[in-house]
Formats: sequence, C-alpha cells, structure tokens
Amino acid sequence: MIDRLVAVNRRGAVTEATPTRRWPLRQAGHVSSLVAVEISAQTAGILVGYQERQHRGATLHGKGWLVGIKNAAFHQQRFRIGKTIRTHARPVFSYQTFHEIETEVLVDRTPAAHIVLQVFWTETDPS
Repeated sequence: MIDRLVAVNRRGAVTEATPTRRWPLRQAGHVSSLVAVEISAQTAGILVGYQERQHRGATLHGKGWLVGIKNAAFHQQRFRIGKTIRTHARPVFSYQTFHEIETEVLVDRTPAAHIVLQVFWTETDPS
C-alpha cells in the first residue's frame, strides 16, 4: 500500500500512501481508517528492515514477520480516496528480533491515528 518512502534512518521512517478504489475496506469514495494499521505495519517493516541491515549488514535473511497491535487510537473514521496519508514510525524498544514501533498517521497534516506495534521476525539461513 506504500507509494513512497520519504525518509528512513535509525531514528525513524516516513512513508506516504494514497488510497485508491482498489484498496480494501473501500466504500463510497472512502476507505476505513482501519487501513492505518496495515500502512503502519508496512512502515514499521521498512524501519525494522533498515535497522537490522545497518546492524547485520548484507547477511540479513528473514523468513517471516509477526506484527501485533499493542495500542491503537483512531482520530478519523475514514480517509478519502486520493488523499495522501503520511505515516511516521519511530522505534520505542528493540531486543534481538523483537521491536516495538510507534506510528503517527496524518492526513493533510491532521492526526488520523496513533498506533503502537510489536514486530517480531525470524532470521533464517540463506542456504
């Protein structure tokens, strides 16, 4: 769902996504604000992947991701199709392959959702 990676570094990631008529949870020119969870998870995945590559280098090989929602607050019920959604993700806590990521979702600079995710991934041998 992410259309554009605006920035990524060890302190955070920023992405943009623009809902289309092909998105899930679409109804009458809008999508449910619940899509903010998936956009947040994708942004968190970009951040965690970046951090792990910085730490482990090119030897990073992941098999799967498990994302849990620790906390979510929605400030809008829906997002209009065609409006850009900007998501800011920042690390809260990391231990080995477990990460807690806080995201802020904005539409037109207006807070739309605040979501805290717990991300766990498994590393595999590439052979």
